[in-house]
Amino acid sequence: MVVEVDAAGGDLGSRWDAYDEPGLASLASGAYGGPIGDGAAFVQHLRVGADVILAPPSDAAAATVDELRVKGPSILRDLATVRPVFADLGRLDPRSPVLAYLDKAHELLLVARPESAQLRHLRMRVPVLRRHCPAVRLVLVGDGPHHPEEIADYLQIEVATTVPHDPVSADILTGRKRPRQWGQPGAQREAGWTRRPLLAAVRSFALTYRPTRPASEVVTAAAGRNTTQAVQERLEATS
Repeated sequence: MVVEVDAAGGDLGSRWDAYDEPGLASLASGAYGGPIGDGAAFVQHLRVGADVILAPPSDAAAATVDELRVKGPSILRDLATVRPVFADLGRLDPRSPVLAYLDKAHELLLVARPESAQLRHLRMRVPVLRRHCPAVRLVLVGDGPHHPEEIADYLQIEVATTVPHDPVSADILTGRKRPRQWGQPGAQREAGWTRRPLLAAVRSFALTYRPTRPASEVVTAAAGRNTTQAVQERLEATS
């Protein structure tokens, strides 16, 4: 179950011509009315095969996230006892209103490109995020001037996987591109777009994914102080 908890506003509803409700707003209302069970009453099924709890767009999402500030993290943790929950928290910074969700998360997956500008921002934020969720890993998108091993040393977190930069797949997932086969019966199962590089990589990661141990158990000083210092100098020099 994918849950949009981005205070900047949900996008999936707009991308897939879905109604805002049922969604996060009704979940917020139901949170104070008793048990919500398996959350099925708030879920919509997208054509790409995902069950989602949609956030409303723009400022309406900020109000909804604020309404869920107290009970929301525990609700998602309860839902995760029934089925896996993937919460999209949007962009995280030390003042983000959704940091409390990390306190209930098994793991935080950060998504970034292997570029100096993004990695330097992450290096400043990882320690703050780790105080909320010790298990932090990185998903890299596309190729860059820095290798995953160097990035892991620089950020002192594990790289969970690397997925290719694949604009066509991204356009399909964001609803900007519709494969022609979707107009035919059974096309969702048969269409070749499901075998595109990005989707194949994400599927492989999902099928093999297991929550990691806390980062303090994974990242140790054995990563090499000299190696980390050399990578840092390279990144700083290329910014």
